[in-house]
Amino acid sequence: MSIPSTAGTAASVAWRGCLRRKAILRQATASRRNISSSQALRHSNSSNSEKSSDYAESSSSSSASSFSSSSSTPSSFYSPSASSSASLPHSNKTRSFPPPAFPPNFGSNQVLPVAPASQQRLSRIISSFHSPIRFAFAYGSGVFSQTEAGPEHSRKPKVKDEQTGEEKKMVDLVLAVGHPEHWHGLNRGQFPKHYSWLARLTGAEVLTGRIQRAGAGLWYHPYVNINDEMVKYGIIDIDTLCADLLDWDTLYVSGRMHKPVAMLVADPRVRVAQQVNLTSALRVALLLLPETFSEVELYTRIASLSYTGDFRMSVPGGENENKVRNIVLSQRSQFRRLYAGLLQSLGTVSVHEHREDRFAMRQDVSPETRAGYAARLPLRLRERLMDHYARNPQLDPAFAAVSLARGEPEIRRRPTSGEMHPGTGEKGKPKSKHEGVPAEHLSAFWLAAVQRDDFRTILLQQIADTVKGPAWAQSLKGVYTAGLGRTAKYVLAKAGKWWEGRKG
Repeated sequence: MSIPSTAGTAASVAWRGCLRRKAILRQATASRRNISSSQALRHSNSSNSEKSSDYAESSSSSSASSFSSSSSTPSSFYSPSASSSASLPHSNKTRSFPPPAFPPNFGSNQVLPVAPASQQRLSRIISSFHSPIRFAFAYGSGVFSQTEAGPEHSRKPKVKDEQTGEEKKMVDLVLAVGHPEHWHGLNRGQFPKHYSWLARLTGAEVLTGRIQRAGAGLWYHPYVNINDEMVKYGIIDIDTLCADLLDWDTLYVSGRMHKPVAMLVADPRVRVAQQVNLTSALRVALLLLPETFSEVELYTRIASLSYTGDFRMSVPGGENENKVRNIVLSQRSQFRRLYAGLLQSLGTVSVHEHREDRFAMRQDVSPETRAGYAARLPLRLRERLMDHYARNPQLDPAFAAVSLARGEPEIRRRPTSGEMHPGTGEKGKPKSKHEGVPAEHLSAFWLAAVQRDDFRTILLQQIADTVKGPAWAQSLKGVYTAGLGRTAKYVLAKAGKWWEGRKG
C-alpha cells in the first residue's frame, strides 16, 4: 500500500498551460492505452455504462490538468454561444463504457502534491492495518494546511514528531473495503480498543452490518492512536462509496471528495467515479453562480455544497462557520489542479487573469447550456428536482406534460442522447422514469426549469434535503461506533472551535 507520486508544476503556470494545450493533449492521449484499468473497471462495475459521456469529457480534462506549459497568458474571453457544449452533437462526445482503454494519466488531476514528511506518516499508518483496504484517502488540516485547523483539531494531541519535536495534528482517513462486516471482525481483533465497549459487547455481524449501513454508510473511529499518531478513520463499503460519488446518495463522502484529498490506496473504479463526482460538483456550482465570478467564488461554492443542510453548520457547538473560507483560501492551488482541466473541458467558461495568479471567469448562461447541466446532474439530485417540478404542473406546461406521463419508478443514471439533444434518441436503450414522454418534452422540462426565478433556491433546497438526514444519522450512531467518551470529546472540541470562530 503505497502513496502515489505527486509530481506537478506550479499551480498558476498549470492553469495557464491547460488553456492552450487542449488539442495537443487530446491527440497525444488518444494514441495511448491502459488495458489493465479498463479491465478492472469492466469487472467491478458494469452498471456504469450510463456514464460514457462523462468519461468522454473527463478523460481529456484529466490529461489537461497535468498542467505543463511555457505559456504565460491565458486565452482571451471567448464567445459563449460559439463554444457552448449544448451546440456539440452528443453522439460525438460519447464512447463505449468502459472504454477500450484509458489514457495512462486518466484522473491525474486527482493526485495532489503532499509534503514528503506527510507522505511517510500516512504510509506508516496505512501499512499498520492488517485487514485488506481497497481504497483510501486522507483529508483535513493534518494533510493540507488550512488558515486554521478544523474543529476536531482544536485540542492539540499529546503526540510529538520524533525528529522535529513539534506536535502533530490528527490525521483524518477514509478507508473503503470490500466486506465491512468481515473487515470489522478482523480489525477488532487487531485494534480492540478502537471500538466502543458497546460495539465489542454486541459484535454480531448482523448488527455490525446494520450500524455500518446507517446514515452515510461510514463507521468512524476518532481519537485513536496508531504508530504514535492521533488518527480518526472511517470505514465505508466500496460499493457505497462509488454509488455516492456517481449518484450523490448522501453527499457525505462524495462531498468531502469535492475538496482536496490525498489518495493513499488507488482503485480504478473509484478513480472513474471520482472524476464524475468532480464534474458534477462543477456543473452544480455553475448553475448556482452568476454569469461572472472569481476563481475563489467558484471553489467556495463547490466546497460549500456538502455543508448545505448540515445541521452542524448552524447549531452552537457545530462546525466553525469560517471552515469553508479557511479551506478554499489555503488550498487554492489544490482546487485549481482538481478543477482546471474539467472546467476547460466543459467549453462554456472563459478565464481571464486580471492580475498575477488571480482569475476572473465568465460563463455561458444561455438556457440551452444551463438545461444541459441540469439534465446531467447526479441521479438522486436530478430525481429530486424532477419530482419537485412534476408535483407542481401548474407552473409550466412542460412540467404538466412530464407529470401526466410518469412511468417507471426510477430514472436512468444518465439521460438518453434524445433527452439531451432532441431528435437523436438511442434505439434499444431503456427509457427514463417518464416512459412515454417524448424526448423533446423532457428537453422542454429542463429548459423551463432552469429559466425559473426559483431554480437556484430549489436546487439548494434539494441538496440540503440530501445532506441533512445522513448528517444527523452519522452523528447519532457515533455513540455506538466511537463510544460515549470519544463522542463527548469530539463534540467539546467542535464547541471550542465554533466559539473561536464566533469571536473571530
